[in-house]
Amino acid sequence: MQAKILCYHKVGFCSEEGRRLNIEPSRLSSHVRFFSRNNYKISRISDLIQPWQDKLVCFTFDDAYLSTMTHAPEIFEAVGARATFYAVPGRVGMTSDWDGELASPLADWDLLRAAQNRGHEIGNHTMNHVHLDQVSETEQAIEIKSAHDRLTAEGIQSKSFCYPYGGHTPRTLEITRKAGYEVGVILGKRIASDTDVKQGLPRIVVAYSDTLPMLLYKLLIKPKLKRSR
Repeated sequence: MQAKILCYHKVGFCSEEGRRLNIEPSRLSSHVRFFSRNNYKISRISDLIQPWQDKLVCFTFDDAYLSTMTHAPEIFEAVGARATFYAVPGRVGMTSDWDGELASPLADWDLLRAAQNRGHEIGNHTMNHVHLDQVSETEQAIEIKSAHDRLTAEGIQSKSFCYPYGGHTPRTLEITRKAGYEVGVILGKRIASDTDVKQGLPRIVVAYSDTLPMLLYKLLIKPKLKRSR
């Protein structure tokens, strides 16, 4: 079985957020409505712990930007679906300082809890958004565990993990598993398979320019072209 796991970041109007790491709410809505109309099962990442079914798609959002938590949840709720949002506990309610001069506001705990209460998943994105493949194994474990503990203390039931920048080593996946996470997501350019290591499921990045036809090309046509070569 396969799962189309999509990776987004900001969801806001171009006039406010620009194009970098952003997608307009109307464009996200077109993506969600397509999969809903075509009988896909729109699942949260933590749902992938269970046996997979056919026609499975997951929408994930890194960093829990304020724009994302303001616009995205209701788009999914409109079709009876839910999504997964990855928060950085050490920066919740502040800004994405890892973006440097392009730092943007992040959602606060109240917004995250409200989304969880409506059925969305809030996952672990490390305590400080570090490159896990560039720090020691001890530091990796601290980043993952301290983030989990803070999420729990704030009433967030964190059940899946997301690697900042997609950075990881084989040992990172094992550290994630030992921290109690049965499923995690990285970055990639292919559709995930239920034979992949569950702590390192690949996602396809979605950009501002990805209209619905472009997204479908990435997901449905491009993989077939690669196999035919």
